[in-house]
Amino acid sequence: MTNSLPFLILVILSLLILGFLMMTNRDQAGKIVVFWLFISGLAYVFEFLIFILGGSYEYDPAILSNHYNDSVLGSISSQAFSVPVSLTVIAVKRLKLGWILLIIAFFYLVESWFVSVGIYEHYWWKSIYTSIFLLLGAYLSKSWWTRMSEPALGKVHFITLYFSLSVLTLSISWILSPLLDLYNIPMPLFSDGMRNTITGNSIYSWVCNYLYTVTIFYRPNSKGAFWVTVLILIILDYGLIHFTFLDVRGISGAFTLPLFHITMLILGNKLFAWYVHPLKKTAEH
Repeated sequence: MTNSLPFLILVILSLLILGFLMMTNRDQAGKIVVFWLFISGLAYVFEFLIFILGGSYEYDPAILSNHYNDSVLGSISSQAFSVPVSLTVIAVKRLKLGWILLIIAFFYLVESWFVSVGIYEHYWWKSIYTSIFLLLGAYLSKSWWTRMSEPALGKVHFITLYFSLSVLTLSISWILSPLLDLYNIPMPLFSDGMRNTITGNSIYSWVCNYLYTVTIFYRPNSKGAFWVTVLILIILDYGLIHFTFLDVRGISGAFTLPLFHITMLILGNKLFAWYVHPLKKTAEH
């Protein structure tokens, strides 16, 4: 058995479950996708704190040549797919405590097996910590899912949009920077250069994502706001270049970030439209 197979199985199984959940709840499909991305966005923050900054554990799917990027890819299989999809099912189906504990027990067994076969290694982390955070996550998920149905709760919808869009922002920027090396924003905190790059890129992406979210949430159909935001981000980028915080790789790299900002604003607008359309119908009735 190759190292990558268990990770791939988890991702495929998660996508199948998510697809089935959407098919059996067609009237809430957009809300389900946004909610899944929202939970993934929170999981990315959690992973940034304990995995990247805290050095809690290490994944070994053996897919990418760079060891640290390979570990991040293993993390994505968990924090973008298996855990968020499970919490989405718990929220949408309003599962009772017994089912929640059964799902947590499944994750405990899978994690323990991953450790035993050497494709996942704990440093200071323990499987029981995962179980505790999953239980807390289940409570948060059920509560947030309910609050997402209330059109008047502006802050809830802003936070939902921010974290759901941040998954796309962080994932795409990870491909552009640590993987393709089109730009680099290292934070000199660790001995591993790739870990520094991912740390700097994550912080940069969250800042950009806030500006995307403000524009999309408050001026969703304004072309003027769209291009003013792009201009602000380009000025920010060239300011970072000027003060040597940002290193752009060649001519292709110089075009990468403006195109990245434009792409994220377009994707964010489509995601927000998919999310708010059912809410507007609810408010009208």
